[in-house]
Formats: sequence, C-alpha cells, structure tokens
Amino acid sequence: MKKCPVVFWTLSLLIFFSLPLTAADFTEEQTTEKDLGKTEEKVYKKIETVKDSGKYKTKFFASALQGYDNNVFLDPRRKADTFSEGILDAKAEYSLSGRWKVFGGASVHDITYWEATDANLVDTDLKFGFEGKLPENITLTVLNNPEIVAYPYYGDGTYFGDKTGLELRQRLPHNLFHAFGYEYFYKRYTNQKAHLGWGGKSEDKRIDNRNTFDYEFGVYLTKAMLKLSSEYFVNASNDKFHDYYDYQSVRIGPSMIYLITDKMSAYLAYNRQYKTYESRTLPTDTTRREHDRGYTAIGALYYDIYKNTTLSLSYAYRQNKSNYAAQKYSGSITTLGLHCRF
Repeated sequence: MKKCPVVFWTLSLLIFFSLPLTAADFTEEQTTEKDLGKTEEKVYKKIETVKDSGKYKTKFFASALQGYDNNVFLDPRRKADTFSEGILDAKAEYSLSGRWKVFGGASVHDITYWEATDANLVDTDLKFGFEGKLPENITLTVLNNPEIVAYPYYGDGTYFGDKTGLELRQRLPHNLFHAFGYEYFYKRYTNQKAHLGWGGKSEDKRIDNRNTFDYEFGVYLTKAMLKLSSEYFVNASNDKFHDYYDYQSVRIGPSMIYLITDKMSAYLAYNRQYKTYESRTLPTDTTRREHDRGYTAIGALYYDIYKNTTLSLSYAYRQNKSNYAAQKYSGSITTLGLHCRF
C-alpha cells in the first residue's frame, strides 16, 4: 500500500446562526460562512497530498469561484444571491534541522455578493509558527494567525482577530492516524459596541473569546482517506444583554476523500452541531434557554485539467432546528471553482 504523509486539517464548515436583532446589530454570524472557499482550498491541497507520497510544499495558491447561495443570511427570509469568491495564498518554509522547521505566510480571501452586499467581506490574514517531529511518530505544530475581516458595506461586522493554537498529530500502525488540537480565538469588533445588561449600548467595543478543542481519527486506504472529526468550543463575550453570544458548541461528523481516477477525486462530509446558549432565553418563554441543532452535508468533485490546475464543483446543504422559531432555517450553496498552484 502506498504510504502518505500524515497531514491534517479541520474540514468542517463553521455554521453561523442568524440573530433576532435590529439591522444595527448585523454581525458575521448572519452571513454566509467565510470558510467555504477556505474549505475548497484545504480539500484541494489534501487531495494532491494523498496522490503524492513524496514531500510536498505549497509556495503559492490561487482560487477563483462562482457560486449561488439560496439563503445568504441564514434566516427565514431566504434571500438568494450569486457570489464570486477569490483566494490568494502564499507560504514559505525554512528548515532548522531534519526534524524542525519554521513557516510563515499571508493570504487574502474575498467574497462578493451581487445584490446582498452587506454580506461581502475581505479576510486578510498572516500565519506563522513552527513544526517539529517528536518521538512515537508525533508531529507538533504551533501556529499564530492574526487576521482582519472587513465588511465593506456593513462596518459593524468588521473585526480584528487572533488565533493561537497547537496541534499534536500521530501516525499509527496500519495507516491509521489521529490528532488533538487546541485554539484560542480573540475577536475584537472595530465598530460594534457591546450591549449592557439592560440592552443599551456601552462605550466598550464587543470582544469575543473562544476556546476550541478538537480531535480526529482516520485511516488511509489505497485510494481513499476516511476521517471522523469532533470539535468542542466555548464562546464568551463582553456583550451582557442576555449573555447573547455566550454559548457552547459540539460538532461531530465523518468525511472522506476518494481518488476516482488519477485526475478525478471526490470529497464527502457530514457533520452535526449542537449549540446551547448559557443565558439567552426564548422571547416567548423566559424560563427556557435557547438551543439549536443543525447539520451540514457537503459533496464535491475535483478534476485535474493540468498538472497544477484543478476544476471543482461542490454542493453544501445546511439546516438548523431550534426551539426558537426565528432561528430555524435551511439553505444550500453551489460553487464552481478553479484552483491553481505554483
């Protein structure tokens, strides 16, 4: 069996839920997930890694995608729109020894909706860290990722964020692998004010803090990679109105990459999310806390047009159920993408 290097990534899409607020409180959670294109990028890179048993490094990556979203704001209004998406990513590595290396990079990710312009965003981020090999086939990665996410047509969604975390991944016998990760995510909104306990706006900017723990276990087969991923995070905010942004989330689900031919690959994923708010109560019953249950299903095909150029077609369906009627929604996103690596 052809052995492949163990490279891991989090494939699950982040599901953001619409909030029953006024237009002035429009936030990132109400827009299409900014990680849709990033997931395309990661899956594409992973497929190429599975195909190549040798050492693989990405120096420059570019993607252009065109898509249709039939529920842009993830709410009962079901606003549909087409969008264009672009990704530019550059990465450099420097080997300190045979076991340790440092890396750094920068990327720009843009999403442009043609009618629902409030959802447009530009995500600019830097990544730097180090990676090393430990005993027992364990690889340690430490990463810091500052970013600025700007919503050009709606400033309240703009924020500065910084993600700091580590990952331990281990290659096991029989082509098995597993990985554990921890990430701290600090998010400070540029224009959005935090709410006071009685509902008014404070003078302080809204700040969110998120602690995430994830674990995955999988196996490499001759023409496939199977994986089960799980994630738990706690989000805490200085917004005091009903502790609106304080919640816990659990997400779990399988994914698979299958090499159909030398040029064509398929990707399938499914995950369920359980989201419970710490203090947010239902408008219709203040004795009950809100809780949401959702899932995402994804399917994609990748076809190599040339050695370093791949065409993709993907479909993602999202659904959320909640004990608060205004939070119930469903929607799908279809994209056609072109990915190039230099």
